[in-house]
Formats: sequence, structure tokens, C-alpha cells
Amino acid sequence: MDEEAERALQAATLRIGQTLARRAAGQRPGLFDAAGLRGRLLGRALHDEALRTRLFRFVDVLPQLPDEAAIAAHFRAYLDGFELGGLWGRALKLGNAPIGAFAVRRSVRRLAGLFLAEETPRALAASLARLARLSARVSLDAVGEAVLGEAEADAYRDRVLGLIQALAETPAADVSVKLSALTPRFDPVDPDGSAGRVWRRLAPIAEAAHVHGVALTVDMEQYALKPLIQAIFLQLARDYPQADFRVGIALQAYLKDAESDLAGFIAGARASGRPLAVRLVKGAYWDSEQAWAAQRDWPLPVFLDKAATDRQFETLTRLLMSATDAVYPMIASHNLRSQAHALALARQLGLSADAWEAQTLHGMAEPLRDALIAEGVTLRVYLPTGDLVTGIAYLIRRLLENTAGTSILRQTYVEAQPLDALLAEPVPAQPAATPTPTPTPAAFTNIPLADFSQAVQREAMAVALVQVRGELGQDYPVPGGGDWIVSTNPANSREVIGRVQAARPEQVDASVAAALAAFPHWRDTPARERAEHLRAAARLIEQDRARFAAWEVLEAGKNWREADADVAEAVDVLNYYAAGIEALDGWRPNRHDPGELNDSRYEAVGPAAIVAPWNFPLAILAGMSAATLAAGCPVLLKPASLTPVIAWHYRQVLLAAGIPAAVVQWLPGGGREIGARLVAHPDVAAVAFTGSREVGLDILAAAHARVPGQRLIKRVVCEMGGKNAIVVDEDADLDEAVAEILASAFGYQGQKCSAASRVIAVGRVHDRLVERLAAALDAYEIGPPEQPRHPLGPLIDAAAVEKALAYLEIGAREGRLAYAGRAPLAELGHYFAPAIFSDILPGHRLAREEIFAPILAVIHAADFATALTIALDSDYALTGGVFSRLPAHLELARTRFRVGNLYLNRGITGAKVAVQPFGGVALSGCGIQAGGPDYLKQFLWMRTVSENTLRHGFVP
Repeated sequence: MDEEAERALQAATLRIGQTLARRAAGQRPGLFDAAGLRGRLLGRALHDEALRTRLFRFVDVLPQLPDEAAIAAHFRAYLDGFELGGLWGRALKLGNAPIGAFAVRRSVRRLAGLFLAEETPRALAASLARLARLSARVSLDAVGEAVLGEAEADAYRDRVLGLIQALAETPAADVSVKLSALTPRFDPVDPDGSAGRVWRRLAPIAEAAHVHGVALTVDMEQYALKPLIQAIFLQLARDYPQADFRVGIALQAYLKDAESDLAGFIAGARASGRPLAVRLVKGAYWDSEQAWAAQRDWPLPVFLDKAATDRQFETLTRLLMSATDAVYPMIASHNLRSQAHALALARQLGLSADAWEAQTLHGMAEPLRDALIAEGVTLRVYLPTGDLVTGIAYLIRRLLENTAGTSILRQTYVEAQPLDALLAEPVPAQPAATPTPTPTPAAFTNIPLADFSQAVQREAMAVALVQVRGELGQDYPVPGGGDWIVSTNPANSREVIGRVQAARPEQVDASVAAALAAFPHWRDTPARERAEHLRAAARLIEQDRARFAAWEVLEAGKNWREADADVAEAVDVLNYYAAGIEALDGWRPNRHDPGELNDSRYEAVGPAAIVAPWNFPLAILAGMSAATLAAGCPVLLKPASLTPVIAWHYRQVLLAAGIPAAVVQWLPGGGREIGARLVAHPDVAAVAFTGSREVGLDILAAAHARVPGQRLIKRVVCEMGGKNAIVVDEDADLDEAVAEILASAFGYQGQKCSAASRVIAVGRVHDRLVERLAAALDAYEIGPPEQPRHPLGPLIDAAAVEKALAYLEIGAREGRLAYAGRAPLAELGHYFAPAIFSDILPGHRLAREEIFAPILAVIHAADFATALTIALDSDYALTGGVFSRLPAHLELARTRFRVGNLYLNRGITGAKVAVQPFGGVALSGCGIQAGGPDYLKQFLWMRTVSENTLRHGFVP
């Protein structure tokens, strides 16, 4: 667009904006109507951030509250201390729970009614009639609970089909569909499988929409799902090429890559000759996208500056309006400037009224809606439908969006900003100049987990699996070694991963002697050099990340995400302990008095035995060895006999990073032959062990029993497992709780010391929780983990399956089998179907013994305090979790639920290095947390030097 046309467009935008503002004058959106309790309460919340936060949190928890007493308790917990007035304040201050609860529910239902239409024939007919009188088109959207099971996905499909049927006689109607609600497993790591699962329910929806002449628009969701959503949408357009059947997709302007996505849609539509509709929105997950990116250490996908989003919205509007031969623009916004700009563009380009449309949400910006209609714009109202209480999640998003300080509706109707400001051209803030950084020691940061929504990362993993499969079956000898350890694929026990030669018991003495001889030089190597060796090892693993993950898939039976996370953690611990030893290095002044210097420093304790587990074959091996190597201690690596090939590759990385072979002794073999001899050796100064309680206690006993020739007290760091509990309170959000419990209990088939093996359900939540857990777990496929459609793979070996089967029988005797999964044929691999047992009592074996398999015990507790008591009644204290929305209960858990890692309203596995240092007490461990500030010190000792500098009265 040339400069003259641009000036004309801006002038037209201002004129149209002023006209729309005049037409809208004198009206207010229902949300900001000051009449009644709702208006007074929201009016206060707009100007009191603390009240706004508390109010929305209370509204969010309301659907989970089972009775009047619970409503009253939560109301007081969230809103005590705020002067609310009206029936809410009076009834609940007087303690009249039934009257207060009735008032609360009625008020919230009325508030929800501003944004939602009840999904009943009568309510829908009334809403459609009102919109018809306004000459507005409609798009219906079924909102509600998250879809966790197949029956819930079927129910969503049927709801959408019902909406299509309701719109059959409505001209130019549209139904929005949320693809992730069409299957309980909408997973970008498995795009083909996810698409197939979606299509089983999307196909009848598309066919019904086509037959009844109803347009279909695919909603956009969180950024990680975008590539999968767009791929399915494009397939929908190919499968239904009829020009009279409009299919569309939402495009979020706050995404940095939205312009390239739109260019792709336009090019594809022109190439195929099949027009597409695009609903342009600002985006509804702005806060969440920032949080998700930060938690995952992924790049931020959204603009942080609202003006940048508004500017891109206008850019995307131009692209849409200039391509009406290929796309049908649907401009969805409540921003006066954005809609005025779109209308100005349409008039400048000579577009007819039926070439594009504006869209507004039901219950929002009614004045702007009516003004656009009066200007002759084709307008569609996006009308969510559902239960007025279970649709709370949608309601909260709308409330947050429209009461935030950056909300255009708030600026227009509450703050009454000048029209010139509302119509001003968006100017993104200029980024501040980046100062030249001052050189400092390398700081630690976690590396991001692989984003398998990106095709390039899925392809890298697939290529790595092919590459590693070509390397299977090799021999890894040990000079002078003994028998061979044959490592096989737990998903296919006939497939040999490799043969690693075991060390002979007598080689332990020689290796310890070599390590002891290498100790002085490695100890005296400057900490910075040791750290750089570890960072070099981290870089080598990161560069070969997909290949290491592929080894884990095939040798350890981990799915893609579990394998990648293990590799990422290995990189993290190498970098973390490198930074840690630099921070601890050197002499530190204690106190310098006149004439006296007092300094301390850390020293390495000596050779350390590393006895590693198979379930985290790279991360834990790397963590234990990286800490000892960073401290200046030579290591004696005793890898797990079930995953020795991964360990061999790890040692090769350490050698390639420049760490001397004498400092990294290699001692594969059995625990009794090699591990026990290492632990008892008089010259081994430290032992780092992760594994079973029985072996760990034996190691502690042996290490602390002095043997002939021993001249030191051994340091021992043991992590020995858990029987971890998640408490689910009556007010818990089950959409979140069920998904996180499944990930915590069945991630890597329950073969994690941190896994959830007990769920303690409080009060009336029990039956609904068990029902949804079973339904959600039933959607998980079991099979070879190299195929990404299988989130569940095999157990590690036949002995693990035999143990799990024994506990299956115990569970059948002790409780009720609430769910039994289906597993592939046993002869193909070490498969075991997951199981959930209910009616388990706290004293049952299923509630007390570590099983290390996908078996979940559900225990009922009468109240929250009892649930905590049950959770703490265990020999272990490693991890635990609580799902509750009552602040007092969360605080009680913080105080009483004493485990190494407590997680509130989230899953209990997947601790991040430095962020969630990991380790427990009781019979779970020694209270030392790996990946935390104290772990490195377990392999160091402190010495102090005091020097008198006073000389005959002279003080230097």
C-alpha cells in the first residue's frame, strides 16, 4: 500500500471509529452494567486487584463444591475481610450457609448467563430468536469439562451434533469445534494417531454440518497443539472441497508466527481452488502461554506487548482483506480501532458486505455489535453453550480478559478513556537496548524438553531410532573381563541391544587402586577445568540428544517424552554441578580479625563408587557421577545390569570430554559381585546409590562397618524409593487432577521412585474420581514405545512382570478392581496391563509396599485431615501431592505433609534440576536432595586454616 493510500486508510479508520462510537453511545455491555449485586461486586473488583483475584478463584472452584457448607467455607476462605454488602455478605457473615450458598449459586449462574446459553432446546431457541431480531448471524460453541475418556469425547461429539441440528433452519449458521475434545488423547507426539482418533468423531460432525448447510469453524487452542490442529483442518478442507460448505479456522494474532500461518492458508487455498474461512482473534491464552513457556523453558510464542498484538491484528486483517478470492475474513474483536480499521479496509478495497464479517462474543461489547450492524456490516455472534456452572472455565477466561487493565472494554466502559486514545494507531514499545554483559562465571539454566509438536523434533527422533537400531547387537568388552551381560529390548525380549562384559570381582581392587592413584591430580586440577570437562560432556550429549533418547527407548522401554526428559536431565546435572563447584571453589574468609586470618575451603573426599539404577539410566548415573567428578573425586561406575549399553555410551562421552580414564573407572557387573565389593572396599571414600530399600539399607550398613585397612569414614548418599500419595480434596478440579494423577502414576509404567502409587480421595469426590481415572486410563495405548502412539510400554524385565502379577492378586483380595487394562501378548515383551484398585485400606499391602509397576491404590478418607494422616502413615517420605482449592488445606499440607518433594495442584514426578531438588527421608533416603545446593557437598569436606599475622606489635 502506497503512502497516499495508507494516509487515506488511517483517516477512514478514524472517521468510521468516531461514527461507531456515536452509534454505541449511551449503551453499556451487560458485564459492566452497575445494577444489582453483580454490578457492585464486579465494580469493586475492577479497582481492587486482590478482590478480583480472590473473587475469580472462588468462582472457579464453585462447580466442585458439593454442598452449602462447602460453598460457605470457600466463600469465607477467599473473600473474608472484603466488604461485599448485599445478600452475599449478610447471609454468610451471619453463618446462614443454605441461604448464602443459594445466593452465591444464583448470582454466578446469572453472571455465567451473560456469556453462555444453556444447552437446552428452549434456551437455544430463545437465544437464536434474539439474535435473529438483531439481524446477527450465530456461531455456537459447546463448552464444558475437559475430555479425559472416550465416553466424554462421545458426549462432546453428540453435543456438537445437537447444535448442528438446532441450527438446521438458521440461515448462514456456524458451529465451532474444539478438536482436542474429540479424543482423550490429542497428542502432538503422535500426530497421525491423534488425527485418526479425531476423525472418528469429526467425520460425522462434518457430514452433518455439510448436509444441514451449517459452516464449521475449528477453534485454536494452546500453541503446542497448533501444528496438529492446522494439519487436521487442512485435511478437513481437502475432504470437503464443496464451495458451498464453508470450513474455517481461528488464527491468534498474539502469536509471533501467525502471519506465516496465514500466508500458508492463503497459498493453499489458492492452489486448491477451495476457499477457506479464517476467524481472526487476538487470542485467549496469553497468560497461560507465558506460564507454559517458562515452565518448559521453551521460546515464548506470544507478543508481550499488547500494542504489538494489535499491530499484527491489523497486518493480518490487511492480508485477509486482500485475499478474499481465497479466504473469507472473520474479524473477531471488541476493539473499536480494530473493527473500524477492518471496515475502512473493506470499503477501500470495495468489498461487498457478504465478502467478510465481523464477530463479537455473546454478552460482550453489545454497543459495538449494534453499531457495526447499523453500519451495514455482516456480524456474527459467537455464542458458547453449556451448563451455566460447569462452563466456569470459559467464564473465568472471559472475566479475566475483560476486567484486566489492558482490556479494551474496561478502558472504554469503565475508565472512559478519550476516543482519540481508543482509536490511536497501535505503536509497539521499542525494546530496551541490551547492555554489554559483564563476563561472569557461567550461570546454570535448564535446557528445554523436546517440543514434539514440531515436526523437526519428531523427525529427529525417528531418524535416531533407525540409526540406533542399526547399532544393536554389538559387544562392549572389558579388558580382562568375565561373563557377558546380555541387554535386551524389554518391548521385544528376542532383540539384543548389546552385550557388555562384566568386570571380575578381583578387578574391583585394581580399579580402586587406579582411582586412588589418580585422586591427587584430579583433586588438584582447578575447579574451573573440572567444570569445563563436565560442560563439554553436557554439550556432547545435547548434540547427540535424539540418539541417546533412542537408546533409552530401546534399552529401557521409555516412551519418547520420558526418554528425552532423561537425556535433558543428564545435560542439566552436568552443567549444574559444574556451576556449583565453581561457586564453592577456593578459600573463603570466616572472620578476619586484626592480626588473625580465618579461612575455610572445601576438599574432595576421595574415590567414589557410583551404583546406578536402570529406571533413569542416564540422568541418575550422570547426576551421581557429575557431582563426584565436579568435587574432585574419581568415580567407579557400576552401571545397572539391565541398562549397561546406555551407561557405556555415557562413559565414552566423559572420556571424549577430556576426563582421564583413570578418573572414570568402568565396573559393570552384578550387585553382589561388584557393588558389594566396592561398598566394602577400605579405600572407597563415598558411595552414591539409587535403588531399592533393601539394597540401600545393606549398603548403609556395609559402608559404616569398618574393615581392615580403612582409614576414613565413608560418605553415603542413598535414594531408596517411595510409596507416594496424592490427596484429592472434595473441591479439587478433576479435569486437572485426573490428568496429573495418570501422568504421575503411569508415566514410565509406574517404574519411578517418585511415582504416585496411592491416591487418597476425600469425602464425596471418591466415586467420581475413580470413574474418571478409569475412563481416562482406558484411552492409553500399550505397546512398543518406539511407536509414539504408545504412551505406555513394557516393564523392565520378566521379574518385574512376575512381581506385578503377584500384587495384582493381592489387590484383588484386598480391594475392588476398578480398572484393568489390556496388554499385548506377553511373549512379545515384558508387558503388564495397568490397574486401579479402590476400597483399599491404609493397612493393606497395596497401600504400604513399593510395587514399581502401573498399579494404583485408591483409598477413601472421610476428611482432609484424615487424608493427610493416611498419606504420612508410610515407611517412605519421598514425594507427595495435594489437589485442593481451599487455601487452609493447602497451607495445612505445606505444614504437615513432610516429604522431600511436595507438589500442590500438579503432578508429582518430573522434578527439574535446581528448580525442584529431589530426595526424601524416612526409608526413602538420607534427606539429601539431588540437583540442589547440598548434594555436591556430600562429596566434599571442609577444612579451616587460622593464621596469626601479628609480629612484635606490627599488624599487617
